[in-house]
Parts: sequence; structure tokens; C-alpha cells
Amino acid sequence: MKITGANPGRQPSHVALGKPAQGNAATGLKRDDFIFLGVLLAGAIWIWVRDLAWLSAVEETLPVLAALPLFIWLGAPRRFKEGTWSLPFHSLVTTALLAVGGWALDMTLLLAAGWTFALWTWIHQRVSGETPLLRRLAVLPLMAFPWVTLDLMPVGWWFRLSASWVADHAYSVAGFSVLREGTNLVVSGIPIEVAAPCSGMNSLQAILMGGLVLTWIELGKSRWYWWIVASLPLLAWTANTIRVCSIIAMAVVWGPDAASGSLHQIGGWAVVLAVIGGWSLLAKRLTGLQNLGTLQQATKR
Repeated sequence: MKITGANPGRQPSHVALGKPAQGNAATGLKRDDFIFLGVLLAGAIWIWVRDLAWLSAVEETLPVLAALPLFIWLGAPRRFKEGTWSLPFHSLVTTALLAVGGWALDMTLLLAAGWTFALWTWIHQRVSGETPLLRRLAVLPLMAFPWVTLDLMPVGWWFRLSASWVADHAYSVAGFSVLREGTNLVVSGIPIEVAAPCSGMNSLQAILMGGLVLTWIELGKSRWYWWIVASLPLLAWTANTIRVCSIIAMAVVWGPDAASGSLHQIGGWAVVLAVIGGWSLLAKRLTGLQNLGTLQQATKR
């Protein structure tokens, strides 16, 4: 493959991979595209299998497996440019640095960032009529790797500690007797531990994925888009904190056994879905306000 430098005035004349690239009438892809995508696929498989801990829970596994299909589906249809193509030298260097850094530091996030950067460089070179709307989907391939589960475990501790703190103050204000030490609480004489499974890390990947897709559908063309995307971690924290508080309420009302059984899982996910639903309504409201503002500006003209 020919590698070009960062000279903006010089256009690559061909992709040197042996014989001239042959196109595929059905997809618009050439042999060079299939070679490059094959390399990307091999890299993705290596990132996925290097640590299989993310396969332990369905709520962690499904968002990872769904990310790339969603990216392809939401970004379709795409038309590919005619002629030859090449990858800029600086893009290859950036990808290599991210990959080496991720391998050396054992950080899946850096590996995922390098892979996503390589994919986006190829899309930029090959997709005709690239739009800001398509660029806003570039975050989705990043979510196709389990860096949330593998790299953000320390965040889970702060999720647990902050949820315990909020629960302590919320139930104290409501008139319950509360004692708290770290992530351990005693509410009305009932001991409650906000343990690792209550960190919200299992649902964080699903919340980020679901929120990202809904944001793109509702606000893909809005100036609010990146602000809402940046707020998704706060959405995840809010959902988890409300879930912890609701499970404590189950223990107080129906007893510890009820809160630790199947009702624990069902009630917890019901709260998460309710928070995401409320957030979706907010996104629709923002969309309506933007449309109203655009209509008012058009009327003034």
C-alpha cells in the first residue's frame, strides 16, 4: 500500500498493492478495500480476545457486539469514490502510536481509539459525500470494544461511593435513621452493602450505547448533539444512583430478601430504562425547541 506524506497539495495517484485494484459491482468496494478491512477485522478480533472478562455478563457483551452493525445500519447508504486511494502517513503513525501505547499500558481504550481512527481514516478516503452527520457516528465504533468493562473498574468504585453518599442524605432527609461507612449503610436497622455489582459498570456500556444511538436519531442534526453525548456519563451515574436508592427502598419496605432476589435485577433495570426514557423525552423536547426556533427565524425573513 502506498503511503503519502502530509502534503495537502499532492494527490495520491494510485494504491500500490500489486495488480490494479478491481471493483465490486455490488458494493463499490475494491480489492484494496477488502484487504484493509480484513486487517481491521483481524485487529478487532485481537482486541476482543485479549481479555475475555467482558463476556461474563450479557449486558456487557451485547452492546459491544451491536455497535458495529448499528454503525453500518445508521450510516447507510454510502457511496464510494471512484479511482485509487491511499492512507496518509500521519494517520498511520497516529494509529501505530495508539496501538503501541494501548498494548504497552494494557489499555483497551487506546487500542479501540487507534482502531477507530484507522477506520475513520479509511472512511474519509473512500466514502463519497461525507457529511457532518456521518462524522457524528464515529463515536459508535469506539463503543464496539469492551474498554468500559476492562479499563473503567476504578470508576465503578466512585459510582458506588457517590451513590451511597446520595442514599445516605436522601433517606436521612426523608426521616429514616441512617448510618454510613464508605459503601456500607444501615437504613432503619437494615444493613445494606453497595457492593461491586451495584457499581453500575455492567449497565454503563448499555446506557452509553443506547444514549448515543437515541441522541443521533433525535439530535443528529442539532447543535446540541455533542453536549448531549458529553452528558451521557452523567446520565449513567444518575441512573445507577436512582437504582441504588430504589433497591434500598425495596429492602426497607419488603425486607432484605425481596431486595436481593429477582426483584433486585428487575427493579434495577426498570429504573435504568425509566431514566433513559425520560432522557429521550428531553431529547425530543430539545429537537422541538430547535425546530421552533428555525421556523421563527424563517418567518422573520
